[in-house]
Amino acid sequence: MANKKRRCTNCKSYKEAISGLLVPAGFFCDSKCAYEYGTKNTKKLLDKSKKDSQAKQKQRDKTKKERLKTASDYIKEAQVAVNKYIRIRDKYKPCVSCDNNREHKIALSGHRYDAGHYRSRGAASHLRFNVLNIRKQCVRCNRELSGNVVEFRKGLIAWLGADRVEQLENDNAPKKFTVDYLKRIKSIFTKKYKLYEKVFR
Repeated sequence: MANKKRRCTNCKSYKEAISGLLVPAGFFCDSKCAYEYGTKNTKKLLDKSKKDSQAKQKQRDKTKKERLKTASDYIKEAQVAVNKYIRIRDKYKPCVSCDNNREHKIALSGHRYDAGHYRSRGAASHLRFNVLNIRKQCVRCNRELSGNVVEFRKGLIAWLGADRVEQLENDNAPKKFTVDYLKRIKSIFTKKYKLYEKVFR
């Protein structure tokens, strides 16, 4: 009766079980095949270990960076998310101040248009995330003309109506932005942006 044949774990060829090498890692033709298999798998394990180590280090760095953030950092991140959302929300609308919809030269920020605040963040920081206070505005109106406020107001009235614009102008209730609130703002407007991005794709 012929000896039973087994498939080598390394080279996949068949060999008589009695003349092969059976170890916990599998069945091998000979010690050479066992060595080659061990070498290959050691490299895989080392690569996996290296990737796991890099992932853990990346997570540690992220956690450390998060701990070192100041309230100002959280405000900036939230503002970036809101502004990004405004630019895509108003993507097909003209500048609120000059009604211009031409392709302007890309500004230092990398955008042709800004998210302009009717009541500036400096004068009314409590309205910095209020989407009714923010509209797409060309770089010229927002930066060179310091917001072009008179024309901005006209554009807002056309969009919201005089009553709501007056409500914005009379809203002076102070607001304290906690870190949790700022994180929520960033999360919410990042999701809103992605939703609009899908719609406009």
